[in-house]
Amino acid sequence: MSDIEVTQIPAVEALLVSKRVPMSEIGAAMGEAFHALMDHSLATGAVFAGPPFALYPEMPAEEVYFLVGMPVAPGAVAGEGVALEVVPACEAATLMHRGSYESMESSWRQLMAWLGTSGRTPSGPMREVYLNDPDEVAEADLLTQLVVPLA
Repeated sequence: MSDIEVTQIPAVEALLVSKRVPMSEIGAAMGEAFHALMDHSLATGAVFAGPPFALYPEMPAEEVYFLVGMPVAPGAVAGEGVALEVVPACEAATLMHRGSYESMESSWRQLMAWLGTSGRTPSGPMREVYLNDPDEVAEADLLTQLVVPLA
């Protein structure tokens, strides 16, 4: 499990759209949330300042609650269905996943197994940080940083 790193994740101000959907609908719901963020940024002039991410405040089950976020430069504003919040800094265990979003389960399992043996406790929403664009790279080359905040 040498691919897992413990690192400091800085605070980030972000526009956020929240969703609660059946697990089978998560892909479509994420797409809708990202489109809502893009439409909001075009309408308000918000400037993106980092890679998009998803936060998971609850452990996914048959239904999943998540927030899709885009870091923004100062001056961004909230709007209908779009919150503006600071995602706090944290120390976190991270693991880089390379490949399709559908294949992330094994990487998440690896990260959770590390937590089980490390003596560290999760604290706060887990997140996925999407480091490249599925419209621009092959599915096998997608990079997603998996992040578990630590107590």
